[in-house]
Formats: sequence, structure tokens, C-alpha cells
Amino acid sequence: MTYFLTPTIANKRGVSTKPKRRSKARGKKSASISKLRLIATVVIVILFSLGLYGLNQLESSKTQHSKPTATKKSLQIEEKSTTKEDDYSFYGKLKDFEVVVSEDSAYNSSRSVDDNYIYLIQAGSFKTQAQAEKLLVELTLLGLEPKIDKSRNASGNLWYRVRLGPFENRGTMTAVRSTIISNDLEAMVMKRKI
Repeated sequence: MTYFLTPTIANKRGVSTKPKRRSKARGKKSASISKLRLIATVVIVILFSLGLYGLNQLESSKTQHSKPTATKKSLQIEEKSTTKEDDYSFYGKLKDFEVVVSEDSAYNSSRSVDDNYIYLIQAGSFKTQAQAEKLLVELTLLGLEPKIDKSRNASGNLWYRVRLGPFENRGTMTAVRSTIISNDLEAMVMKRKI
């Protein structure tokens, strides 16, 4: 046995402690345990892999045996479906459900008639003229032609509104509105009768 000497230290009572002993057997024991753990882990992994391989082979053999029955069933279904197609024809049934609508009762869309309306876009409404002019400059830099309108509300307060338009058709108004919105500005559309 090998002894490693450590300096003696006196405890509270003044008695010195004994030197500690370390044995070589303990180091060999821990090394052999770690080797056993490694071997056991490798064996478990190999057995698990073999089990998965066996299950895969089992599944593949089952699917190979069941494929011919699946094709027989699909052939039987196809034969049945061709006989049903002869009995049923969508277009034949559609003729039986034809509905004739007179022109007097037909629906006329009001969307196509934009002749009686104009569109305005309000980009902002401000209490001070300086704020309105700032937005006016931003919109002008985008290539638009905004205007500032002054108006009083019901309380008698003066507001400065930044507006674009009037636009005679919806398509032009939509293009201008999408330009405004794509530049992170707000746009409110107003529709007015002429």
C-alpha cells in the first residue's frame, strides 16, 4: 500500500489529524466500471439496431404480400365505377335543371355605373396648418397633387384637411390610394354623388 502524506492540521481541540490514505485498488475499480458501462451501452445499441432492422424486414414482407390484393380491389372498383358512369351523366342531369331568367328580373349591378359619383382621398386632418403643410410636402414628393382645405367642425374649431382628388373613376382613386398606403401613410376614401 502506498501512503500519501499530507501535512497535519490541528483541529479546534489542538489534536492533529491523521494523514489520509489512497489506494490504487479504488482507481482500478472505477476504471473497470466505466469500461463495463461502455461495453453495455454498445451492446444495447447493437441489439436495438438489430431489432429495428428485423421490424423493417417484417413490414416490408407484409407489404409485398398485400400489394396484389390491393391491385385486385382497385380493378374491381374501377370496373364498378365504369358501369355507374354509364348510368349517370352530369351534363345530362344539368339539362333537366335549366332555369330561364327574363331580362326584366335580372340583377343589374350598380358597381359598373360610376358615372354619378366622384371620389376624394383624405390623407390627414390637423389642428395646425404647419402639420398639414408637412404632409402636403410628403405627398407632393410622391408625385401626387394634394390640396389643403380649411373647415370648421360642429364645435367651431378650425381644421386643416389634406385631400387628393376628385377622381372620376374608381381605378384611378385605387392607384393613388395604394401609393399613399405603400408609403406608410393613412388614406380615407370618400364617395360623393355629383
